[in-house]
Amino acid sequence: MFRLLALSCVTGAAMVSAFAPSTNRFSKGVAMASSLVPMTAFDDALFPTDIPLELIQGGKTVKTYPIPPRTERIQLLFKTNGRPLKCTVNLWMGPLRQTHTCDMDIEDGNEMFFRYTLTFKPVGQVLRIETSDMSELPVLAGVLIPSPERQKELKKNTEAVWEAAEKTIIQGGCTTGGGGAVRTWAIPENVESVQFLSWARDTGKKSFKMDIEVLHGPNNVKQKFMLQCGGGSQPYHAIFETPGPDWQIRLRNKKYLEDGLFQCAVVPFKVRE
Repeated sequence: MFRLLALSCVTGAAMVSAFAPSTNRFSKGVAMASSLVPMTAFDDALFPTDIPLELIQGGKTVKTYPIPPRTERIQLLFKTNGRPLKCTVNLWMGPLRQTHTCDMDIEDGNEMFFRYTLTFKPVGQVLRIETSDMSELPVLAGVLIPSPERQKELKKNTEAVWEAAEKTIIQGGCTTGGGGAVRTWAIPENVESVQFLSWARDTGKKSFKMDIEVLHGPNNVKQKFMLQCGGGSQPYHAIFETPGPDWQIRLRNKKYLEDGLFQCAVVPFKVRE
């Protein structure tokens, strides 16, 4: 069960509510949709932490995972034994087209492990994971291909959370790229992890590119991600660990003004009573 929460999205000097789940409903009183969200949307089983992990050594070691045709969702888990977590994830459609990139840099990959669901076109793509150039920083990586029935459940959950959450529109920057809008969300103390969703379904279905920082304190970056998805018609759904008080999420749009418009939502996942 979830208490009434309020997480704020800071845009310049303005502050508006970003999420507030109660027991089984997003509160209408904080500018949220009143649609019912199934309690399974907050179930750890949706983002499992028991995925079999494979050790990938540091020093720019590369591991690839062919994805079967007709698969449109996979679930990923990354962690370490307490060392920094640094690696790059790419999704390739053929030898030339790269449809997804996630470059992660996390201070402690045990306390702040990273998991997300990646959605893509079901055409048989290849997932590529490359560790950093530091040989002393291996990565534990898990790749799970859900069953067709499970993929439908994940799709239903993502869409339910997205429809109920308050979305924030983030505009691109100058014509040379970069310098886009910045948005910041302050995380309540009793929220131990949050769901981050990004989608361009309602803003032109363009690709998106962003920098995401998860800060502990005023400007102490504990987790940093560069996220790029080539085709915003598919949602991106991830979990950020935020144990303890004083966490913030800061996002910067790195796309162009002309085609860099997308939406994001931040909602709680695990809440401490």
